[in-house]
Amino acid sequence: MEAAKKSISAYNPRVAWLALLGGVAIYFVNSAAQYKIPPIMLELNQALGLTLSESGWLMSIMSLFGLILALPAGGIIMKIGVKWTTVIAAGFQLVGSLIGTFAGGFELMLVSRALEGVALGLCNVVSFAVVTSFFPSEKRGVPNSCVTALFTVSVFMMMNVAVPLDNSFGWQGIWWFVNILSVLAVLAALFLIPGKDKEIDFDEDVEQPGVKEKVDYRKLLRTPAIWILPLVFIGFNIGYYGISTYMPTYLVEVVGADQATANFAVSWNSLVGLPAALIIGVILNKVKIPNRKYVTAITMFVLAVCYFVAFSMPTVESAAFLLIFMGFICTFVPVSLYTIGPDAIPSAAYAAIILAIVTFGQNLGMTLGPLVVGYIVDAAGNFAASAMPLAVLAAIGGFVMLFVKVKKRNASEA
Repeated sequence: MEAAKKSISAYNPRVAWLALLGGVAIYFVNSAAQYKIPPIMLELNQALGLTLSESGWLMSIMSLFGLILALPAGGIIMKIGVKWTTVIAAGFQLVGSLIGTFAGGFELMLVSRALEGVALGLCNVVSFAVVTSFFPSEKRGVPNSCVTALFTVSVFMMMNVAVPLDNSFGWQGIWWFVNILSVLAVLAALFLIPGKDKEIDFDEDVEQPGVKEKVDYRKLLRTPAIWILPLVFIGFNIGYYGISTYMPTYLVEVVGADQATANFAVSWNSLVGLPAALIIGVILNKVKIPNRKYVTAITMFVLAVCYFVAFSMPTVESAAFLLIFMGFICTFVPVSLYTIGPDAIPSAAYAAIILAIVTFGQNLGMTLGPLVVGYIVDAAGNFAASAMPLAVLAAIGGFVMLFVKVKKRNASEA
């Protein structure tokens, strides 16, 4: 790669934002793919003969393979660049969704979800790696928030189009919808993201351009953030994905809502994340870099309370109110963690690795969330039994976040 300066002059807004569009397309589609199951879980269980735990596995297998691929994804990005990593992710998403379209039972559907999980592991890392590759540190808050905002839009879309598609075309109609989106994601990655030779190292030494620090894994392992950030994400996502996966079923079986009403109520959890993601992006750009960790910590403490009461809501209205509030503040956590990560490592040489480690924690939480809540509900016979474990995990995440330290910067950046 041609030597790039650390200064803002290396930043090309047009190239950066087009690259971001190409990178987040697969993130948007893969997020939609994750939420093919919850809106029609009861019907899908009947169609494929699934138990509640098995449908939980259809959610968790994606996260499990995303977990397995998260760390290798960092190395893949370093080897072939963000463009071709994104293309590969979109390809796995397309193949996995196509296989799921023709599944007639649990086993083949599980395979299809596993392939979509490969896409998850790659796209979760590469979408934020696009930001690191084309945006300087002081401008990463807003693009990172845009990535997360698209997740919320995608989930809101799926929670509301799933039932109409199901009514018109059967559950396979939802899979064909994602198939079409997957093709568009492949094309976006191919034509909008520049090649590896156009990626920029904004932390490169100005005095010795082109000279990069070699990765020292012992030095990396001594960095507290590589342990803390994934732990926070684990606690956050166990609660978030456990609740969002089973809340529609809770509202139908316990509160007595119909499926469409339950899906609509839960979808607001995602919709309010859109303005929240944009707001937190601006906040993170304004807050001094060493103080960004407090945004995450405070949010986790508040979420601990929300997780504790989520499955005790007596009406659809009260559940919707709580989910709207949760959806707003939940967005703060992933945006802040992905923004803090590159600032908490020794140098930009470790950027892809820290993003992969953060994603590892994200995917482990996503994997465990539906399983933890599903098994607790099966064992206890009620949803409320999951309240205390979810709340404690969130509170621990808020506490350990206080120990994150960022690398030293000059006064103008701090």
